Amino acid sequence: MTTSTTSIGAETGGAQTESFITRNVRKTILPNGLTLLTKELHDKPVVATMIWYRVGSRNEELGQTGKSHFLEHMLFKGTDRYKKGEIDLITHLNGGANNAFTWLDFTAYYFTFASDRWQAALEIEASRMRGTLFAEEEFNPEKQVVEEELRIGLDGPWEALENEVWAAAFRQHSYHWPTVGWLEDLKAASGADMKAYYDKWYHPRNATLVIAGDFVADDALRKVEEMFGRIPAGPEPARLGLVEPPQRGEKRLIVKKETPVERLLIGYHAPAVAHADSYALKVAEALLSTGKSSRLYQRLVEQDQSVTRADASYHDHIDPALFYFQHELKPGFNLADVERATYEEIDRLKRADISLGEIEKVKRQVEASLVLSSEEPLQQAMLLGQYETIAIDERVPEDSRGYHYLDTLLDRIAAVTTKDVARVAEKYFTEDNRTVGYLINDKEESGSAA
Repeated sequence: MTTSTTSIGAETGGAQTESFITRNVRKTILPNGLTLLTKELHDKPVVATMIWYRVGSRNEELGQTGKSHFLEHMLFKGTDRYKKGEIDLITHLNGGANNAFTWLDFTAYYFTFASDRWQAALEIEASRMRGTLFAEEEFNPEKQVVEEELRIGLDGPWEALENEVWAAAFRQHSYHWPTVGWLEDLKAASGADMKAYYDKWYHPRNATLVIAGDFVADDALRKVEEMFGRIPAGPEPARLGLVEPPQRGEKRLIVKKETPVERLLIGYHAPAVAHADSYALKVAEALLSTGKSSRLYQRLVEQDQSVTRADASYHDHIDPALFYFQHELKPGFNLADVERATYEEIDRLKRADISLGEIEKVKRQVEASLVLSSEEPLQQAMLLGQYETIAIDERVPEDSRGYHYLDTLLDRIAAVTTKDVARVAEKYFTEDNRTVGYLINDKEESGSAA
């Protein structure tokens, strides 16, 4: 018997949406709790399929870090239907592409296929959701792969400093540890640990499936119900209740390693996704760091000629995270001088030393960045899935909840004034609210290597 759309779950159509990204998006919630977002795009014969699990390093516990990332690896190592290597082989034989990524708040898996064979992705993801195997002969070799990935990361230009700054900035919240986890925790992980973590989080009610591209939504919906509808909902995800107390004084640290380039990282505690102040902080980020006309580029790269890289970054997260600055120094320049120059540029924002033309320009840059980052079906699936995953807390205004965050984003950016930028700079960019890290060359390590 064919199941009607209404029996599949609650559905909303394009009439509620306003932005070009969410136009014609349909949201369906299956009885087992799986959220489905579909968006037809018929300009290219391509379909992107993504599944998002609301689990990342944020969900891990002390002594058990790195599980989310390790689990991402294991989902490519075989299921009760697909042998090791078969998922990649099917993808290759059908001319597609696949990959996955893990971050603080989520883990996501994606496929892109031609529109006449895209349903292979649904079959694979339905099997991986509850049928992933944790065979000992696959687990131990993959642990070595993940350990090596972690070591390579620590040898990279930024990871050692980033890990120390985030660990210092967050003493209570699980943003304290890196996404890949701590090496000692990874070494101690067992197949049983990983299976228990999988059983806790990989269920329909903790997942969002996004399909974007050249397909028919009604047909896709029926196929999704066929593939996923019989999977049990799984346990209700527990509220984590993670709260980082206010920082009550500047924290400073030095990391020593062999490096020809000294680096500076300054992190300020900043609000979560869709917070009223987040939009002015996004404008501040663009003013400071977008393009060669940005404040930091003009001051540090062009005027002082002290750095080769001058960045400010502010990303959306479920919980309050960091607004951070990253600078790579040229040889012969001083970290303290670059740090002081950065604060001088921040002080200009606090004084509202921003022309109307400049702020309007950066607002257009934010809009252009959103447009350029959503040209392909996969890019749209990423944006829709990300915000349906992270912007669901009751703290998020109802009109911006889930993927509807994208409906209100540009209007709220457009409403930001120079006074708003000055106010949030004064509120968040304070000495007591910052953690400062220096990466300097370890002369003893360099000498022994020579």
